[in-house]
Amino acid sequence: MSPCPPFPDPPTFAAPAGRADEVLLKAEVARCVDDPLTAFLLDSLQGHVAILNEERQILAANPSLREALGPGWSGPGGGDRPGEAFQCVHVEEGPDGCGTSRACAHCGYLLTLLAVDEAHPQADGECRLALRRKGRWEARDFQVRATFLPVGGHRFKAVAFRDISGEKRREVLERLFFHDMANILQGLHGWSESLSEGTVRPEDAAERILAISERLGQEVHAHRRLLQAERGTLQAAPALLQAAALLQEVVALLARHPASCGRRIETVPIAGPAGFTSDPDLLLRVLYNMALNALEATPPDQAIRLSFGWHGSRPHFAVHNPGAIPDDIQRQIFQRSFSTKAASGRGLGTYAMKLFGENLLRGAVGFNSAPGEGTTFWITLPSRLEGA
Repeated sequence: MSPCPPFPDPPTFAAPAGRADEVLLKAEVARCVDDPLTAFLLDSLQGHVAILNEERQILAANPSLREALGPGWSGPGGGDRPGEAFQCVHVEEGPDGCGTSRACAHCGYLLTLLAVDEAHPQADGECRLALRRKGRWEARDFQVRATFLPVGGHRFKAVAFRDISGEKRREVLERLFFHDMANILQGLHGWSESLSEGTVRPEDAAERILAISERLGQEVHAHRRLLQAERGTLQAAPALLQAAALLQEVVALLARHPASCGRRIETVPIAGPAGFTSDPDLLLRVLYNMALNALEATPPDQAIRLSFGWHGSRPHFAVHNPGAIPDDIQRQIFQRSFSTKAASGRGLGTYAMKLFGENLLRGAVGFNSAPGEGTTFWITLPSRLEGA
């Protein structure tokens, strides 16, 4: 009888599965500790620096990286890959952790690492990471440099992560703010010009100018809140809310936005009591972002649908539109600055949903999307927001 074939590695969506066994891993860690070149790289490269083996596991880390990962990290030789050490939200989605999920196929760190070999000893890139650390959702941006590092017959690689989250945050917020302000001021100028030329009724112009001015105030307030949330200075202010009134307010806000032109906004009737406790301003912003994204993705003459229900004792809101999101976009949808509407300057709507909905409202934010079924963004809130 022929021997059984070896059990194959599980299929992955980006990089190969498989890790070094415990004996080999310890030997590789010892090789890094004893090698003067790896010590030099750990001391000389800027940022958070790690030495990785062929299986992409961390063998050594400089003090900056150790400090960034905190005392909860198992340390070099524990078998972690960078995504697992940083606590990337996608590590559980692949068959073998970091580097093997569908989302990993779009990861700037992994693409930079895989570009390095003997023929191409160095590569540079940028990486957006979505992390969940100490129960909080975070978005981080890194500039990545990977270097081929042969050590005593081993094919190691050195990777340096420079945290550019602050720079990216300012860049994105400034771009979006000025884009939104330019659009609003253009509308104000157009209606004011029409009023001065007498081409519109004064009552109509006054109504539109008032609506645009209100939108200007809302946008300034929204950007201020987002900046406060990024800095960690924003706190939720719980109050007793009614779901129906909240949905009506979302519909009223959407009706003033240009994206609502030619598109229908429907709400599902709410059966039974619908009172709960949350922060009205933050929750309104989450629902408005969900609904506005749905409107912008919906063709004219079609509808989006807003609904409310209960998941046990937990309030649950959902916004549905008839279109489906392509798979590659789904994997990046909540990353800060990622947008399919690059020309419009947007890219923070879905990110703000996560930031407000999970970190401040202590809920869960997600979506479901499939061809023929459309796309539903949702938020499930706690039964009672802490502090109420």
